Amino acid sequence: MKSTLFSLAAVAAVASVATAQELLSYGEPIANTVWTAGSTETVSWTNDCGDLTNTTFPIVLQQQQGAYQVAVPGLSPIGTLDCNEPGSTKVQIPANIPTNNTYSILVTNGGVQSYSAHFTINGVSPTTAAATTTAAATSTANGTASATGTASTPKSTNGAGALKAGSTAALVIVAAFAFML
Repeated sequence: MKSTLFSLAAVAAVASVATAQELLSYGEPIANTVWTAGSTETVSWTNDCGDLTNTTFPIVLQQQQGAYQVAVPGLSPIGTLDCNEPGSTKVQIPANIPTNNTYSILVTNGGVQSYSAHFTINGVSPTTAAATTTAAATSTANGTASATGTASTPKSTNGAGALKAGSTAALVIVAAFAFML
């Protein structure tokens, strides 16, 4: 009975670790990275993601807003991560992006979200960026105005998702050993 429970606990631990391995480990950008608006930059990853079912993922530029990381409004993905290629890809940073030190990138594999560390982009001043965004509004001959944009659901960046699988595995293993004693 005890060996059966231990075996089940071990299988659950391995399954939890396998889920954690689907998270992407970034080599670049990291916390001290500084990118420049209007430039081509490198995103690299250090783990092998080529064995996933889907191996191509959009790279989305995120920015900290309060307690959440949100997609930069009105910005399409800045590149594509292809796990079948060597561990890096090039991305294009928009020229009108404002200077800030709370940017990150996000790659989503199904429900697994892989955020990079916060890094800096040196760009235009926030006032200039706001003016650029406002300038995107248009008016028509009949006096009506329109503007377009996108919004996204905020995501917390407390790291709980990345820790969940490892914590679950550790808890299962400790419980199995405690039960055997």
